[in-house]
This record gives sequence, structure tokens and C-alpha cells, in this order.
Amino acid sequence: MKLNKITAGLGLVAAVSIATPIMADTNKALEEWKAFAAEQNNPNYNKWVELISDPKAIALAKEWKELRGYDAHDLISKEEIPADLKPGLVISKENKADYPWLKDYLPKEMYEALDSKWGNIGQIKIVPTNTYYMHEGYLKGTKALKDKGTKLKISEDGNLLYEDGSYALMSGDASTAIPFLEPKNGIELNWNFVASSTNTDTLSFNPIVMNACTADGVLDREYKADLWWWHYHNRSNVGPMGEIFGKERFIEGGSIFFLEPNDIRGLAGVRQRYAESGKEDDFKVFIPSLRRTRLLTGSDSQDPLASGIELTWDDWRSYWVKTDLNVFDYKLVGEALILASPEVGHAYGSQVMTADKCNWASMELELRPTWILEITDKTGKYQYSKRRVYIDKEFFYTQYQMTWDPRGNPFRNWDDVRDFRPAVGDMQWKSAMVTNQVTNRASTLEMTSTWEGRDEDVTDEMFDVDQLRDYQ
Repeated sequence: MKLNKITAGLGLVAAVSIATPIMADTNKALEEWKAFAAEQNNPNYNKWVELISDPKAIALAKEWKELRGYDAHDLISKEEIPADLKPGLVISKENKADYPWLKDYLPKEMYEALDSKWGNIGQIKIVPTNTYYMHEGYLKGTKALKDKGTKLKISEDGNLLYEDGSYALMSGDASTAIPFLEPKNGIELNWNFVASSTNTDTLSFNPIVMNACTADGVLDREYKADLWWWHYHNRSNVGPMGEIFGKERFIEGGSIFFLEPNDIRGLAGVRQRYAESGKEDDFKVFIPSLRRTRLLTGSDSQDPLASGIELTWDDWRSYWVKTDLNVFDYKLVGEALILASPEVGHAYGSQVMTADKCNWASMELELRPTWILEITDKTGKYQYSKRRVYIDKEFFYTQYQMTWDPRGNPFRNWDDVRDFRPAVGDMQWKSAMVTNQVTNRASTLEMTSTWEGRDEDVTDEMFDVDQLRDYQ
């Protein structure tokens, strides 16, 4: 993959990262999408253009651009892009060799999936680059940090703190904000990634469907579950607003209740994050076959959510690992333009699954500016010896992720589509693919995001495993 600004040391990384691009005056993403939709005559594209044409979406995009100092098009305009790399281009196994530049922008695993017998991608279509941003709570908090000159610091073990030593994600402006708009090193970039969280106060999938496939590309098992996520502090876009009572020791929580198959129906898990880097999460799973609740540890978080699924408890939202400088090394190793799935899930599904539920018939990609974060295990005990995350420069979340096993072999990769509401700026998820490069097993995920009624339907009972066990 092409690294547009590979750096040899952190000093140079810092110099590159804080350089402020020249801002364009227009919303070029909207202009390009309008032209593309008119040319393609596709109702899906017309719906997306309608969403990003909302005056609230245009205003929010402008405010974030002013705060960051750029949007995606400003960054891309500084680079030399191949003439063929433009919206409308369709790539398949038959013609991918015609575009030698493709390997510079497309992740290796996705390039190989174009003619793979497992985790196959039938074809890829290039669409215009969007502009993305976060909801108004993050805008307000990030602006406040900047305008007040609030100083955040990182402790020796990696905790993100206010100057008085209190945990930044537990209170005040920083609890709903991007702490470092211009990350100078890996640990600052990591905290941006962590702080971006799910980009909504309440995540609700009703349901999430997870398909576990064999190395032959055959559906092994299908799982269905309801899944929730709560941001506990300084809530601003979904009720209850403000603080969640009784969660003073936690940053956020995630929970899941399995509905299918019947042999595991009722399996329920709740994981809540303490702020302290060295303190393991409050992590409990109710096992219906045993009628008992099990306390899980940090090592258990490396286990799959269910048998055969290429998705571990630490891979929730692609990455939910405790930040700890005693355990991991965090490096900002460069920047790159990559082809990644567009976050158009609120209008249509840009990843079209095959009938066997183990492959993608087609997939859309757009050009995205990213930072490259490498997280390396220092202990030799973690499931991944290294994790490489391509973090989007507009909304500070994964665009693509690759991991390596303890022996240094390519292991799991992650690619997803977000369900992004342009007028509000918040996100849930639409779909994802997780593939295991060692076993050649793939897991395809489909999410049905609930938007209406979340303030009443998602309650604190969902984050207490002894009450969640009685759900439905």
C-alpha cells in the first residue's frame, strides 16, 4: 500500500502531521456526489445526495472543517492521483492487472480477495470521496478544549489525564471530544481513536447477524443477537442526557444478548470500561446452559464472541483494548491515501453480500486520507503481536485494520461500513467483513441499527448482566 508520507522517526511524523493544509471554500464532496449521481442514475446515489444536501449536514461539515483546518478533499488535492482512479471505475479479477497502481491504494488482503476462493469480493466500484464528521457533542467538546487551551497529558502508563491528574474521558469537555486534533505521536493518535468511540451516545443493533464461514466458503453457523453500547459521561445526542447514574467508575459499556441459534440463545455479556489503564474491565457473561454468570478477565477478552466467529471481545467496534504503555507500544508510522468502504449505510448497503452469506458480490470504495497507527504487543502474550490501523483523518476511526498473530503471520483484517447520518453527524454500523488469513475463514456481519426510541428502549438493565439475562 502506498504510504504518501512515510516517516523514519517520530519527530518527522510530528512535523508532517501538524502541517495545516490550505482549505478549499466549497463542499467538494457534495459537488462530486451530485455530478456522479446524475451520471449514474442510481436511486441509491440519489438518496445519499439528498442526505448530504440537508442544510444541517452542510453546516455541520463546514464547522468541522473549520475546526480541523481541512476536509478530505483538501488533503487529497495535494497528492498526485492516477488518472484512472476516479468515480465510476469498476474493478474485478478480470481487469485488476490493468491498474498497476491499485496495489498502492488497496489493502493487500482486499486485492487478493478479488480472485480468492474464500472471502471473495466479486467486484469493486469506486465512488466519490465523502466528507465525514462527528456529532455536535463532539464538536462542542473539541472546540471547548481548543478555545479554552485545556491541556491534556498522558501518564507514564498511558492514561489520558487533565492537568490535575483526573481522567479526561470521565468528566468535562474531554469526555466527549477528540483530544488531539493534530496528533504528534502514536499514543496521541491512539487516544483520538479511543475517544471517538462509537460516535453516538447509544448504539443499538436489533439485531446484528454474524455469519461464520468455512475455508471452503460455506456457511458454518449463523448467529443473531441484540447489541447495545452506552457512552456514560457528558451525553448530548441521545437521552438520558448528561451523566448515567451509578457509572461513576466507568467510561462506557457494551452488551450483547444472543437470540440464535437455539443452543446458545440467552448467552449474555456485559463489558464496562474502567478509566485506569492497569485495571481490567468489569466483564461478565451469563451462560444459560450452566445457569451461572462467569467473571471474565483480560485474557478472556481475546476469545471469539461465539464458536467460529472471527470477532473477539477485544474486536468490538474493530478495537476495544485497554490502553497501557506497559503492555503495548504505540507508533504513528506514517500517512496514506487508501481505498476504503464509504460510510453510506444510512442510504444504502454499499457491501452487497452473496446468497451464501460468505462472500461479497460487490463492494464500493472511496479514496480516504489516513494516519497509520501500529500497536505492538510487548509481552508476547496477546493474541496479536501487531495491529496496524488506518485511522481516518476526518472522523478519527478505523478505515481498515490488519493484525498479525504471535508468530508474526498475517492474521485477521477488518473492513466495515458505517450507518452515518449526515444531518446529525452520528454513526452506527451497517456491515462488516472479518477474515482470518491463517485459517482462511471469513465472518460477514450485518447490522440493523435502531435510531428511533433509543432514549427509552435502551436502559441501564442492558448493562447489568444479572438483569440482561432475563431480556426477552
